[in-house]
Amino acid sequence: MKKIILPLLLLFLGIPQIKSQPAEVPYHYEQVSINFGLNNGKEITEQMVEYSQFFYYHKTKAHTLAFPASAYIIVSEAVTAQEKVPWIRLRFADVNLGENSYLVITSRQDNDKQYFNGQSIAEWQNQTAFFTGNAVVIDLYVAPGDTNISLKIKELTLGEFMGNQPPTDYLCGYDNRVTSSYENVDGRILPIGCSGWATAGGFYLTAGHCLNVGSYDLQVIQFHVPPSLCDGTLVPCAIEDQYPIIFSSRVYQDADPGDDWGIFNVGANSNTGKTPVETERSYYHLSKSLAPPNILVRGFGTDHTPSGCTGYYNSNSQTLQYDVGSNLGEYFNGSSDVYFEYLVDTQNGNSGSVLQSNGISGVTAHAIGIHTYGGCNPPNTGNKGTSFEADDTEAAMNSYWQSNCEYVDVGHHFSSTVGSSVLPHESIQTALNQADAGHGPGTAYLELILVAGSNNGSGGVYNESVSYHGTYNGVVIRRSVGAVKIGPSATGKSSFTGEDGNQNSVQPTNRIFKKTPVIEFDENSILPGQTKPLKEIKPER
Repeated sequence: MKKIILPLLLLFLGIPQIKSQPAEVPYHYEQVSINFGLNNGKEITEQMVEYSQFFYYHKTKAHTLAFPASAYIIVSEAVTAQEKVPWIRLRFADVNLGENSYLVITSRQDNDKQYFNGQSIAEWQNQTAFFTGNAVVIDLYVAPGDTNISLKIKELTLGEFMGNQPPTDYLCGYDNRVTSSYENVDGRILPIGCSGWATAGGFYLTAGHCLNVGSYDLQVIQFHVPPSLCDGTLVPCAIEDQYPIIFSSRVYQDADPGDDWGIFNVGANSNTGKTPVETERSYYHLSKSLAPPNILVRGFGTDHTPSGCTGYYNSNSQTLQYDVGSNLGEYFNGSSDVYFEYLVDTQNGNSGSVLQSNGISGVTAHAIGIHTYGGCNPPNTGNKGTSFEADDTEAAMNSYWQSNCEYVDVGHHFSSTVGSSVLPHESIQTALNQADAGHGPGTAYLELILVAGSNNGSGGVYNESVSYHGTYNGVVIRRSVGAVKIGPSATGKSSFTGEDGNQNSVQPTNRIFKKTPVIEFDENSILPGQTKPLKEIKPER
């Protein structure tokens, strides 16, 4: 593979670049006015209080019920669009679910349900997930003791059938894309119609132009996407596989092919209470030190080869597919504008797709960039994507959670002492040694983010002795994806007892690693960006 520095003039010669490749789904709004009124729950009785004390673990998918199910007052409304549509979303107004009331929305077509309480409906910006069909039933469960519980539905967002919409074409010849099995790590972003994916750092990546959107329509990332209809009309995935993109979490640049990147975080699914990295425990390692002969692009591009039932898009359209092709080179147009060019088939909807290293023995699931531009014209002109060699892209990923953090990834292909998201430490001890030597920010503490999860070759196990003698006040350790174990016998059952006396404690603060106990970060411990108490290693004095 070649690394080539391009004079700016060359960018304007030859085949014109085709900016971005989103495939926004067609939809329209229908104004409605459905008012659930003001509702008061039943008076709390001694029997209800007794129930809440002894049977508080009776759970719905919204949250733990505070009272017996029979104690809730149910107010129901049916909503049906005025026309036949493939999918429907609801927008609420004047929502007050109090302390214990909750909401259940059910699709009449497939009976899939979404559950909301007061916290989760706010996280979803008073909007629902994508439901199959054109009709839903809304059940409001008013809890005992709650007063003035209210809810209004003011607008429906209605999907449209693809029909005879003519497709665009950015293929590099015959369409060689095939169905992918990475549906637990790559997601479809709607309604903008882009691709996004989970990273070893615990954040998510897509193209910058996919995040350069307004806040009115909540963007949702969907995993385990089913086949589309025969005309290419999208079919929503299960409600439990849909997650809200947090609008305020976006950090992005929407510029040239080599400077078009977006970082974002995702809220919890309102049914499970978990994020994708907690549910799927899957991700791509990030790297900027690879020069692969081939590049793999995986994402949710449109598809019309062969033609579908209306002569245009087919059932593979905007489902997860991939193609592998030649890497034409990595091109530099300044330190923050670096792109790969490759002969790989992409279409609208592939914006934000992962660029995965391909053709290097022993290196798997390593991402090297983000697909951004179409315009393939073989054999010399390919599609393009931002490389992680771009300085501003790497800097934004390194500091996304906070400035004084470094990454440790035992499953990364490259052993480094840099500690960045794309050049992480291989071991915890290496990272601590660098801190001992004065490497890292001179702040109150250094934060280490440990990569774990199912893609990690060691299953999130750091089987090593650990000690720290540095001059900092401490080192905080967070996991990014999945569970982590640390210690010389970490492959076995942990015997570490925390300072609170509980075995396998996930919050042993001020722990000194003199005897290197096995410490386990389970699924209930914190992720980057959360503010719960942290594991902290104090220097040995």
